[in-house]
Amino acid sequence: MHYFLFLILSVSLYAESFYIIANQNFPRNSLTKKEIKQIYLDKKRHIFGKKILALNYTHDNPLRERFEKNILQKNRKNLERYWLKAHYKGHRPPKVLKTKASMLFFLQKIDTAIGYIDSNLSKVKGIKVLLEVNLP
Repeated sequence: MHYFLFLILSVSLYAESFYIIANQNFPRNSLTKKEIKQIYLDKKRHIFGKKILALNYTHDNPLRERFEKNILQKNRKNLERYWLKAHYKGHRPPKVLKTKASMLFFLQKIDTAIGYIDSNLSKVKGIKVLLEVNLP
């Protein structure tokens, strides 16, 4: 019986989702994974003429690792190399934040801010969900 319960809990842990979220005034109501990847790799900087502010978590945040694997399709070393090369071409990585609270603060205050979070916050004022990412 305990083993069965463990299996159910293990499966539910891996069947998680995270959400790409933005300010309620963000100029789009949804984005594709490809568009999000372009934004976070600084290949797409504007939407409808407005500069996008991409927000990221610190390197030690497990959600960032899931985001990088599932959206950017890069591991940490590949990203470090990417940003080293991109820096010399004038590209800058997303703004790094330490907490979920700071992520929400920026998203609520800046119209063109985009970020991600591990729980659906569609009820939080000033935020809209652009994409739900279901993990395998």
